Amino acid sequence: MTISMGLYFFAIAFVLAQLEIQIEGPHGWAARLPTWRWETPGVLRWAGKPITGYHVFLMTFILLFIHLPMVYLGFSLARESELMSLFFLLAVFWDFLWFVCNPHFGLTRFRPQQVWWFKSWLLGLPSSYFVGIALSLGIYLAGGWLPGATAWSERLIRWGMVFALFLLPTLATIAVTSIGSRRKVALPQAD
Repeated sequence: MTISMGLYFFAIAFVLAQLEIQIEGPHGWAARLPTWRWETPGVLRWAGKPITGYHVFLMTFILLFIHLPMVYLGFSLARESELMSLFFLLAVFWDFLWFVCNPHFGLTRFRPQQVWWFKSWLLGLPSSYFVGIALSLGIYLAGGWLPGATAWSERLIRWGMVFALFLLPTLATIAVTSIGSRRKVALPQAD
């Protein structure tokens, strides 16, 4: 992992959040999109929310997109551990940025009573964010077992640096949107 990779993946997270705000508006988790929904009791127990065609194909597209370097450079477990580690950070920050940047939500509505699609919360955040961050770190550190891999201490430092490259611009975005939300902006009314 490098600084440029961290910044690039943060940029993807930010753009995806903006794109989803344009697509979903105030209706999170594709609530009003014309997409299929898989919401059997088993799925709802496992995922805590419906699985939608929109999210299945969007995630598939993102995974294909971030794996493009492997088409040119070839597959390696080391590269895969980096990409999947970055993917889980991307997913957490992209989702959080959707709330931060969405004029229909913002941080004031980022709580269990307002966000039905996250059933479990911890320390004021959806539990899945902690799972995503833990998976990111775990996958990247697991790459340290590969032959010729960078030492675990170095991997931990690199992961922490990339995490900071996601966190700091996110905090800056929170500051900017908080200032902007103090000014009343007329938004089109949602259905």
